[in-house]
Amino acid sequence: MKKHFTKIICAAVAAVVATGVAAAAGCSGFNSGVKLNYTPSASAAQSNGGFAVEKGGYVYFVNGVESGTAANDYGKPVKGSIMRIAVEDLNKRNYSSAETLVPQIAYSTNYSTGIFVYGDYIYYGTPSTKRNADGVIQSGNLEMKSTKLDGTESMKDAYVTFPSVNYDYRFVEVDGVVYLMYVATSETLYEESTGVTNLHSYNTKTGVDTLLAYNVSSYVFDAEDKSNPKVYYTMDVYDYAGTSNTTQSYNQVYSVTADKTAQNEYDFDSIFGWDSESDRYINCGDLVFDGFGGKIIEKSPFNYKPEDPAVQNTLAYKYTLETYRQGSLFYTRADTISETSYLFSVKDSDISAGAGGAWKNPIDGNPANEAALMLGGANADSYQYVFENGDLSAVLIAESTGGVSVNKIENGKLTESDKMNKTSYYRVVPKDTATMLFVDGDYLYYSVTGGNGYSFYRVNYNGVWDDYNGMHGSSEVTDYKSVRILDLDAASSWYMPELIDGHLIFASATDNMNSYKYVMTFNVGDKTNKDLDDLNKLYQKVTGTDGVIAGYESTDDYPADIYANLAQASRYIFYTGDIDYVKDLAALLNSKLDADADPVYSANVIEKLEDMLSCKNDWAEFKDHKATINGKEVYANSRDYYYSVIGKMSSADEDSYLKDFRSDYLQAEPAEEDVSWFQSLSTVAKVFFIIGMCLAGIIVIGAVIAVVLILSRKRGEKKPEASRRRIKVDTTDDKNINVYEDDDAESAGSEEKHD
Repeated sequence: MKKHFTKIICAAVAAVVATGVAAAAGCSGFNSGVKLNYTPSASAAQSNGGFAVEKGGYVYFVNGVESGTAANDYGKPVKGSIMRIAVEDLNKRNYSSAETLVPQIAYSTNYSTGIFVYGDYIYYGTPSTKRNADGVIQSGNLEMKSTKLDGTESMKDAYVTFPSVNYDYRFVEVDGVVYLMYVATSETLYEESTGVTNLHSYNTKTGVDTLLAYNVSSYVFDAEDKSNPKVYYTMDVYDYAGTSNTTQSYNQVYSVTADKTAQNEYDFDSIFGWDSESDRYINCGDLVFDGFGGKIIEKSPFNYKPEDPAVQNTLAYKYTLETYRQGSLFYTRADTISETSYLFSVKDSDISAGAGGAWKNPIDGNPANEAALMLGGANADSYQYVFENGDLSAVLIAESTGGVSVNKIENGKLTESDKMNKTSYYRVVPKDTATMLFVDGDYLYYSVTGGNGYSFYRVNYNGVWDDYNGMHGSSEVTDYKSVRILDLDAASSWYMPELIDGHLIFASATDNMNSYKYVMTFNVGDKTNKDLDDLNKLYQKVTGTDGVIAGYESTDDYPADIYANLAQASRYIFYTGDIDYVKDLAALLNSKLDADADPVYSANVIEKLEDMLSCKNDWAEFKDHKATINGKEVYANSRDYYYSVIGKMSSADEDSYLKDFRSDYLQAEPAEEDVSWFQSLSTVAKVFFIIGMCLAGIIVIGAVIAVVLILSRKRGEKKPEASRRRIKVDTTDDKNINVYEDDDAESAGSEEKHD
């Protein structure tokens, strides 16, 4: 297969290698994967860049929270691998149908970016499995790879290897070509004494790595559409005179897209103090805002050149990028005299008005302070923005004192300063210390920290003041009253939950899952807040303090000598449905008891558990609420009726997960007694064992005697004739001959005669 040799535009190849960011061709071999059924689709991916992405009738997702140092040899990982499930199966709740697509860990500690799907391929980062010279696995390096959506063509070598697992990156597509945009921090391309932050774009088709901008001050990718190929960034302007470069009081805002390959040309020779040997300025972007102004008279080659040289800002400006979403850049701007910040926004469509995609006037484009959205705006990156027909209509703000407020746009401004204006500023969440997750339609999903992670709440934010007035003190439930979604907890410090086709998908920290953090799903569907509240009440009838299970703890209604351990066993059945283990455990534990002792799990307890599974007697009302989960009919007294694991658990985790439930809710299995195996036998078994050993001994002895006799007989039959003759000695000739004297003695006597 043809290899594409990497080259850097706007920088030297050797310099890139020096940073530890190694770019390599993408076609240097593939791992042998299991081929899955797959039909190509021209549809665009939904939720691209999260941990779960939908495309072509499948949801591709990262299978739980795994460590970046876990074993990552191809084919071994289960947890943290990339799996897929058909949307049809998700809707039918056939969660066990999920399949492994990439048996390697999809990983990054930058949880704003996950997996991407373009065309027939999925793109992801995975910890390196390569070893250094000392044989140590370099799991702290992140390899950027792709795999075909049928599970084949899973890359062995990476497009690019990052020297850290916390790089910020995006896979984006421009004109059918996929680019990897990434931010290299502390990068030393030119032997700098201190590393700088650089923007890169890697072409996965040609293997070309382009340095888009060198030594940027800050940047923002699109916070919602992670497939957006545009990035905004700020650049400082330096005064190169003197022994060291100093930063001017103002800065500039630029934008660039992933497919830009040519750097801007500047007249460096005109810069006073410029040293071509040590100074660097590389920029492929378009100037958006230029903060040049005030008493700064000398322009640099980097400043905007208006037709009228006298055009400049009244004051010099410093820009801070807050967020970029839904086609609008939000930024704060402060003049260098008062340093008072104002929040502004500008649309992509306005910025691209000039020729060549450049901002028509980066200086005149600066609006007056009076046109600002609001004073301040330091928390603007955490706001939720509401647009109507492409125009900003409102902002949702999580208040520092608790609650969430709607701040509507009036006359192009936010009305935060007039909090008494009920038509444009009112609270939709009155008291909770909320973290806003995302907006879906008219619903705001937010979380409240607590428990094992963060919980899920939902409220319709698109009402008017009267819709929320007194609502939280009312027993009436409408869409304008916040409702919690069961008691679900999502793992903190991971990716944001995804809402795909009505399915809330999240890494779960609910119940015993907190130790494992696999992916679970809750089917939101078209439920209203009233529907969610009704579901909560049904759930509480099982698990709540007034629920059926809690009622089993009453010794008045369920005496301990008859119903011992019923409540905890019922909780175990709620989570697992595994009554066979309880029956076996009951038999084992009860067999160890004295004859007059109360059973650990009585027949009455087992009967109640069987009632629970079949929805009889105490559980009869739950039979009206059922669903088919993984092909099995499940009632509302089972956890899976409400939320379920999707994907697969490793065999070790699955075993431990079940053991955790047993440890939490069931009596322990009896410890093995320290006795010999013979002592552990019953009396009858011991008698039969002794008789058997005696018979075996007789048989062995008889067999030995028989073998000896047979061998003796055969030895006698085979003895030669000469060996059976007796030696005869003739003593008649000489009575003095000593027939017992040996030859040596005879020889010695003969020698004496010769002497």
